[in-house]
Amino acid sequence: MVPDPPPLTPQQGEAEPGRRRQHVVLAATSLALAMTFLDETIVGVALPTIRGDLGMSVPLSHWVPNVYILAFAALAAAGGRFGDLFGSRRIFLLGTLGFAAASLFCAFAESGGALVAARAVQGAAAAAMLPQTMAIITNTFPPERLGRAIGMYVGTASVALAAGPLVGGVLTEDLGWRSVFLLNLVPAVAVILLAWRTVPRTPPSRSRSGFDTCGLVTLVAGLGLVVTAVMESGGPGLPTTVVLTLLAAGLVLLYAFVRVETRNRAPLVDLDLLADRRFLGSAVLVLCAQFSFLAAVVYGAVYVQDSLGLSPAVAGLAMLPAMAPTVALAPATGALSRRFGARRLTVAGAAGGALGFALMGAAVGSHSYVPFGAALLVWGTSIPLVYNPAMSVAMAAPPAGRRGGASGLLETCLQVGGTLGTALVGAMLVRAHSGPPPLPGEAFAGGFFVTAGVLAAAAVTQTLLLRGRD
Repeated sequence: MVPDPPPLTPQQGEAEPGRRRQHVVLAATSLALAMTFLDETIVGVALPTIRGDLGMSVPLSHWVPNVYILAFAALAAAGGRFGDLFGSRRIFLLGTLGFAAASLFCAFAESGGALVAARAVQGAAAAAMLPQTMAIITNTFPPERLGRAIGMYVGTASVALAAGPLVGGVLTEDLGWRSVFLLNLVPAVAVILLAWRTVPRTPPSRSRSGFDTCGLVTLVAGLGLVVTAVMESGGPGLPTTVVLTLLAAGLVLLYAFVRVETRNRAPLVDLDLLADRRFLGSAVLVLCAQFSFLAAVVYGAVYVQDSLGLSPAVAGLAMLPAMAPTVALAPATGALSRRFGARRLTVAGAAGGALGFALMGAAVGSHSYVPFGAALLVWGTSIPLVYNPAMSVAMAAPPAGRRGGASGLLETCLQVGGTLGTALVGAMLVRAHSGPPPLPGEAFAGGFFVTAGVLAAAAVTQTLLLRGRD
């Protein structure tokens, strides 16, 4: 276990932390957020190179990005709860250390199976680390400076997401794909050194009986079986009867998870929040937006390399129309939401994102980057209009005492959406082309059109749930 720093004296405890210490804490938590988000986007550009170097089949290679997100999705709520039980600082440092170690194992993996296993551990470590960051920031900053701190924290994530494909492409081409994972060691060490003495200690809960073990087991097993069934449905690996059995078992376990959570006094995930139509509509939007985000970042990057023949570094540049608008538009979404209303803005963003993916599906047959890049720009300009307004509406819906649970549920929706997006689009890609790589452009069309349908359905759902409201 990571030892706690010496306890503060009463005078120190009563004093507001100095500005310098607050800035260091914000740097450490923001760097941790950037590191975990970068790993969601940086691998997509490196995936074709990884696949070729390790001799991975196309279906197995799809597990490299997805198992990270799956582990993150299944364990994010548990990570937040562990922070309550054992102290946010301790779990944050342990999660960061685990993330660095897993990244090292990823970098030196000698087989596809070993890489997938290391990525699963990496996702579990991220699930322990990331939920602590908001708690640490809230405990460090006074109320009058908290909003600005959170804005800088979120802005860091936007930059990391946007930079991921370009950084991944340059590293893969110049230093090899293993450098994509070795890159994590630098920020991980920096986070540990910065946080070691500056992150304030929060007393852990004295109760060890409040952890929802049954909820965790049913969520992890159910989500894992469903995602496995979806990913294996596209290829020749497992018989159809086995895939259907896995899917049925996963759905039964997820139903059991819902029953457990609604009856538990201290649930892992506060599903009762979904009874509020504002929260439900926002959660659906967040899930579908992340579904499209991972589909674009991972399979858009694979498309421009496999079908258009771009190098990894050029592929990273080719993904900028999808990523750069996030940095430019994210800070403005608050003002746009106040002017036009959150409901109108999110519906417009989801509808525009659906149009962008429909244009991607139509563009893959042209074997030209220009129409595909234009489609990426349409999607990239639209999707930032969904995230921030939807999350703001969701966090304002419950009373203050339930907002911690609301944050955890939204994080779970984000990660579940991402893993479903990579699983379903990947399965459709394998079904469309069962032969060896590289993959032809036409194989990507079905997955892009399905993603367009998911975003369109989210826009319709939001319109119906929030009719007459804002």
